[in-house]
Amino acid sequence: MASIEEPNKSSNLYETPSSPTQPLLSKPYPSPSIEDYQSHQQSSPQSDSDRTQFLQIGYNFGPRAFKDLPFLILFLLFAICTFGFGIFSIAHHNSNYSSVSSFSYDPISSSCVIKSNSNHGSSLNFYGFSNFKSSSSSSFVRALIWVLVITFILSLPIIWGVLLLLKHYTKQLVYASLPFFIVIPFGVNVYWFVACTVKSSCSEALPLAYRILLLLFVFLVIGVVVWIFVLNWHRIELTINIIGVASNALSRNLGLFGVVPCLKIGLLAYYVPIVVFLVFAKYNGKIVPRESNGDYDCAWKQDSWVGAYYALAILTMLWSATVMVELKAYVISGTIAQWYFSKDDTTPKRKNRSSLR
Repeated sequence: MASIEEPNKSSNLYETPSSPTQPLLSKPYPSPSIEDYQSHQQSSPQSDSDRTQFLQIGYNFGPRAFKDLPFLILFLLFAICTFGFGIFSIAHHNSNYSSVSSFSYDPISSSCVIKSNSNHGSSLNFYGFSNFKSSSSSSFVRALIWVLVITFILSLPIIWGVLLLLKHYTKQLVYASLPFFIVIPFGVNVYWFVACTVKSSCSEALPLAYRILLLLFVFLVIGVVVWIFVLNWHRIELTINIIGVASNALSRNLGLFGVVPCLKIGLLAYYVPIVVFLVFAKYNGKIVPRESNGDYDCAWKQDSWVGAYYALAILTMLWSATVMVELKAYVISGTIAQWYFSKDDTTPKRKNRSSLR
């Protein structure tokens, strides 16, 4: 009887749960005894796929192996060079960048000198804040703070409500959102066709035949989308189950609502000095005479290293964004995995901290 019952047990592992909120592996797979395993092996020869049915799925608690050391060194080198040259750009910027018109060519010295009757702008005018009143600045900052506070307060119940809806009404929400992929493009397509027909300038620029062809092309694309939905309807059912299990896991690990936004805020704080460095980098240069049709005037000449620094800083920002994406994936997957494979009566401690390590 053991050889007949055990395949039935193993097939339950791949069955779809009755509820989206029910974990896919809510019941651990029972370990067979040695006698049952030997009798089953003697009764029927097993292939490699059959032997994998006796393997248990678990979570390995332990430090993650350190890999990709050369790329880590290269990334740190990029970041250090970005900040180093950025500080250099601030220290050696030329404040005459915004006052090129105040300089004129001096044929005696063959250089650009400041005009005697020009009013050389102050550092406040250099940064473009001369017309920015202190009262308007304080009111803008106050309004911005209130907007951020109100947005944060209102976002908490909205996020919690969406999470509850996804947890208990996953199937209804997914099926209700599918028509919008068809209704919205259909309505926009009809609207632009009617609006272009009514407006004389649009109808003259785009003849009726081209408008009809474009209208039919968009309808064809909508039909392809419908066909993709029908062809992959089983994948939609799988998506519903995945969303249900994910929302249930997120409701049991609410600490992710604090960790993931903090990671994004950290990335934003990391970007702020780099953006400031990019702004100051264009101020590195000098005012030089320029010949145009036999006449000389003064123009701004940027230092040769500024273009390379822009490429370095942008590459560092893109690489940092990629690292942050991978970091969030490790934190979310590690936290959910520790909760998922833990015992029913125990809750793992410091899940987020261990995932960050």
